[in-house]
Amino acid sequence: MFLSTGLMERLSYPVSLVERRLGRALLMATSVVCLASTPACVSSAGARGEVAASAEGSRPSEIADAPKPRIVDYQPGIRINFAVPQVEVEGEVILRKGELELFAYAKAPTPKEHESVLLLRSRPESIYHALGLIGLKPGHPVSYDWQTQTITPAAGDAVDVLVRYELEGEEIEASACEWMWDLNRRRPMARQHWLFAGSTRMEDGQFFADIDGTVVTVVNFDSALLALPELHSESDSSLWLAANSDAIPAIGTPVTLILRPVEKE
Repeated sequence: MFLSTGLMERLSYPVSLVERRLGRALLMATSVVCLASTPACVSSAGARGEVAASAEGSRPSEIADAPKPRIVDYQPGIRINFAVPQVEVEGEVILRKGELELFAYAKAPTPKEHESVLLLRSRPESIYHALGLIGLKPGHPVSYDWQTQTITPAAGDAVDVLVRYELEGEEIEASACEWMWDLNRRRPMARQHWLFAGSTRMEDGQFFADIDGTVVTVVNFDSALLALPELHSESDSSLWLAANSDAIPAIGTPVTLILRPVEKE
């Protein structure tokens, strides 16, 4: 039996889709200027104008202090291991070669299979609630301020992103970073954590990550569920990561995406 996620509270700072599209055009222009003076700049598609609203105002589901089972089938394709704690999402390898904008993409109206290593079948909003159930607090994705024309990086609780799969009968667990190649440094991506940005809610009540499929991102998306702490442009000429073919198993390999809170010092 799956646990109910409950109702999400509609946020109170709507921005129309037209305004988002206008923001993309403006950010494409500003990204050229930013890239000339800073290592990483948000791109036209990565920060799509003014963010509709932060999911910080709409907290993930929380369970009372009643005893919890160690492992729960929360939603189709999503397990919660309260003993660790961690959220486990079922997916598969869909890309082993090419530049990346995401590490994990959930099937959505906006197609991004060509720029993500993993494909997930679960809704990002369900993953959002599952992360809340293990105590993680969302922050906000990257955003653009129209008045000051400044870009604010993502924020939120720190999350380790790992993968688990079987190879020749042996279960292997590795950091997602090992499956990506840093094009600038010419080596695997340095291990780091992601932030529980929490995506946003659109004016029509839809969860933005459900539309974009942006679960684990590696460039700037204002719809991101999990985002990197630093800014990375989504401009095709500025993509900084590619699939690390030597580390990624065959296309179609079942993979469990593991999202685990970073231990606070």
